[in-house]
Amino acid sequence: MKNLTIIRHAKSCWENPEVDDIARPLNTRGNDAIATMGSFLKTNKYLPDFILSSPAVRAINTAKGIAAQLQYEPKKIQVDPLIYFGTSTDILKLIFSINDKYQDVFLFGHEPKLSALITHFTKKQLDKFPTCSVFRITFNSQKWENIKTGNCTLLISPKKLVS
Repeated sequence: MKNLTIIRHAKSCWENPEVDDIARPLNTRGNDAIATMGSFLKTNKYLPDFILSSPAVRAINTAKGIAAQLQYEPKKIQVDPLIYFGTSTDILKLIFSINDKYQDVFLFGHEPKLSALITHFTKKQLDKFPTCSVFRITFNSQKWENIKTGNCTLLISPKKLVS
């Protein structure tokens, strides 16, 4: 059994429009959402044994914030430029190449690529995948290269937890 937890980066700051997209930091609301989602994941024992992240500042800081709450060493996060610069197909290839010793992988990235992955793996179209939302897919497979269609076992956003 393999689990892929797809997490969109938290809300970013737009105060300085001259900052390159990849360098945009998180805003206060984004940091609050990380605390909320990290607490939820920890309480419900959704724990990664491998984390992949986009190199964008807002994505890596979301990954580091959640990782810290889950007692996953932030320095063990693997940053892969394909998650930011590549296509959805590139990200699929990246997922298929994950070492099979990992059962529970967290992937931090961006829209619309994350929704495309979700649709690919679950055949489910999302109306919206808000910032810092979590979508978890369980696959009945022992090898990442063989995953095909999985079942959604969690879809949650920060707003659903604080409402």
